[in-house]
Amino acid sequence: MSLIDPPRAAVPDAVSKCRSAGIKVIMVTGDHPLTAKAIARSVGIISENSETVEDIAERLNIDIMDVDPRKAAACVVHGQELRDMTESHLDEVLRYHSEIVFARTSPQQKLIIVEGCQRQGAIVAVTGDGVNDSPALK
Repeated sequence: MSLIDPPRAAVPDAVSKCRSAGIKVIMVTGDHPLTAKAIARSVGIISENSETVEDIAERLNIDIMDVDPRKAAACVVHGQELRDMTESHLDEVLRYHSEIVFARTSPQQKLIIVEGCQRQGAIVAVTGDGVNDSPALK
């Protein structure tokens, strides 16, 4: 059995309008990283030609560890990676990647991401559809 919960039809246009206005759109979800990346691509959060570190490694047929993370415009961060990140490492991710997806995140991690964006001097707006989004919405 397979289930799909597609994004609302208006999401790609909303993402595009935000980008045109100079707003950085970051996706934070509890979904699996592969699912999150596919959805992010489908709605324009990750651009068609943008690559993650994993994409670059696959294209060049090299180990992921041999790729300079700053060469990747896009980044998909697993909640487990985020848990192990220092504050300064999170700040680097937010600073050096223009297209970011956080996957398998907990409600508390959503708040940590919001606080990281605020440390960068960003004005942060959050949308959410569940109780698990409430810490980040405060």
